[in-house]
Amino acid sequence: MLRPKVRIVTAPKLPRFKLRFWLALIWVALIAGFVLYFVQPVLNLKFVGWIVPLVLCLLPLLGWAKVRKAVFVIIPLLLAWLVVAPFFSSGMFNPRRHRNLIGEVDKTEFSELVSPVNLDQVPIIDSSFAASLAEKKLGDDFALGSRVVLGTPTIQMVDGKLYWVVPLLHSGFFKWLTNRSNGTPGYIKVSATDPQDITFVRQLNGRPLNIRYQRNSCFGQDLYRHLYFHGFMGKGLAGDTFELDDKGEPHWTITTYTHAIGVNAPEATGLATVHAETGEIKFYPMQKLADGSFDDSGVPAWVDRVQPSYFVMPQLAWWGRYVHGFWNTVFGKRDMLNVTRGYNVIYGRDKRSYFYTGLGSVGSDEGTVGFSLTDTRSKDSHLYLLSGATETAAMRSAEGKVQNFGYSATFPILVNLAGKPIYFMTLKDGSGLVKMFSFVSVSDFSLVGVGESVREARDNFQLAMADTRVGRIAEKLEDEVTVEGAVTRFGSDIKDGRTYYYFRLDAAPDKVFIATSSLSNLLPLTGTGDRLRVTYLKTTEQEISLTELDNLSLGENAP
Repeated sequence: MLRPKVRIVTAPKLPRFKLRFWLALIWVALIAGFVLYFVQPVLNLKFVGWIVPLVLCLLPLLGWAKVRKAVFVIIPLLLAWLVVAPFFSSGMFNPRRHRNLIGEVDKTEFSELVSPVNLDQVPIIDSSFAASLAEKKLGDDFALGSRVVLGTPTIQMVDGKLYWVVPLLHSGFFKWLTNRSNGTPGYIKVSATDPQDITFVRQLNGRPLNIRYQRNSCFGQDLYRHLYFHGFMGKGLAGDTFELDDKGEPHWTITTYTHAIGVNAPEATGLATVHAETGEIKFYPMQKLADGSFDDSGVPAWVDRVQPSYFVMPQLAWWGRYVHGFWNTVFGKRDMLNVTRGYNVIYGRDKRSYFYTGLGSVGSDEGTVGFSLTDTRSKDSHLYLLSGATETAAMRSAEGKVQNFGYSATFPILVNLAGKPIYFMTLKDGSGLVKMFSFVSVSDFSLVGVGESVREARDNFQLAMADTRVGRIAEKLEDEVTVEGAVTRFGSDIKDGRTYYYFRLDAAPDKVFIATSSLSNLLPLTGTGDRLRVTYLKTTEQEISLTELDNLSLGENAP
């Protein structure tokens, strides 16, 4: 009986190649030099971006027999770390540390942090419109427009006024090659409050501006390569921001960071500034305080932002998500809060900038339970509890007010109007031009005021508030002012089919009061000399919309 032949199959051997050790080392050096110069991985164990470049550097050593076995062990371990480290650094294993990363979130009064709105300083120009205006200004110089492009507009406080500052960047490698010695000629300033105020800054103190160091430059003038090879190989570099110092000198500000939880959760460690002309680098380390915020006293005052929004917003989201640990986010979802879509930058009483975003309950798309303001330098966070509408709902409400025109609303900013948080936004046509302005109540997004000027929109909104008595709550004695006096001047005006009455009182001769007949049926009968008692929300404005009005001379609610 014939037995079947047993055929033994062996596993295929990995292909081997041989290199002399000096040749392998040359290849390693070449690959390492290429990676360091062009890829610029962060050489720090808190990051994982260096792992793949290191694996590439090790590959030539497989041809060196003496180290081949060690390399076969090291490479899988490195690749495993690339997967395992981020997984165990996630919120699943560290929910409390993720939640506490934002620091203490203080509950505060909105009016204590944000000063009442100054109608002349309301930002009516957003980033896209600022870029459009800057592009138009750049188009005045046809030769220049062919070799440069506009950088990202950055809003900042310059000499007490808000401006969008837009740098000029090289449009490509060959444009840089041709102009590498002179760079690009300056920057454009666009007022955030006046679309006519646009300045092309080509010279400073009589000398031409030459922006040599930028992200669109190459080789040694590349902004990040310049930093990398000047002591920043081991530090994470967050996105660059173009900012001006008190003398108008252009600088790039770049936040340095590490990862606070394993290889996850980026956290700022300091700020590097690079002079856009000379390439001078200055570094300002930041000390984290016990409450989770940072001591930014060493950072120059002209720097508006140190904390990137893509650091702060995830940390706020973790603060609202991991209230009761990780598994609550999967099953119970008890007491969880979501950060609403979008954010904006507003300026407080202290002239510091804050990230604003709303906070809503999980499952609620239209409403918020409050909003947060986070200092863009120190990351000091404040929570203001107020049930109301999300930014998206407010935008739709404003668009509905002018639906016959088909205007679209910009993402709103938060302003302090008579001590109340109010959404303000511009309404644009299909071409992106600002046509109207709108104020929308945070607490009731059905209350909308629109107008062709900021002042008109404000007046219409305050009258809408007065008509519905919004804000008449327990603290009204603190927020409201009552004045009694005789009418010294009285007049009326009709706008959009509605009659508005304007008058002065001898008890407040510097103020003009505005009201409609919805406050008092006797208002149309009021004349000079009549004694009135009026109530309004505390404000520093000279033109005031009323919340209550009684004509005492005609016997209305007389004591």
